Amino acid sequence: MTNNDNTLALARSFIKTARGYAEYKRIIGYNEDNYDILDILNQKASLEICNRGPADYYYEKAYDMLCACLGKAHPETRQLVREIISYHVHNVQRMMQENYTIVMVIIVFYLTVNLSTLNVGTRQIVNYLTFCNASLATFWYLEQTIMCFLERRHYQRIYNK
Repeated sequence: MTNNDNTLALARSFIKTARGYAEYKRIIGYNEDNYDILDILNQKASLEICNRGPADYYYEKAYDMLCACLGKAHPETRQLVREIISYHVHNVQRMMQENYTIVMVIIVFYLTVNLSTLNVGTRQIVNYLTFCNASLATFWYLEQTIMCFLERRHYQRIYNK
């Protein structure tokens, strides 16, 4: 085996290791489970998903090795770039969805408890809840879409230098 073959084999093993760490982050996500409700509401817990971890290290090393052996334009290198970008976009998407879920549960609880103070009919309450939920879901979807777009663009700029 030549040195180039050894480097490619090592890069591929780094990619496999990075995928394992990325899968762990996708399924479990956190290193610690001792977050209270304020940490979740302030996004301290969900922002941990976007922190750099072992997957980032292995992806970057594999990318450097593939660029050195095959070049940036090689299909295998381009595939790795797409995988890295997808990994980061997924982390941002998950972080935002977790925060939105917690906030939505609190809002629904608050609205449900306070509905009895409104002196309106059942149909108006249903319309009110539907409008609130639709408005929030639309806003959150747009915000998440913009954040994922910005994350994708950021990493495309990094890897297209």
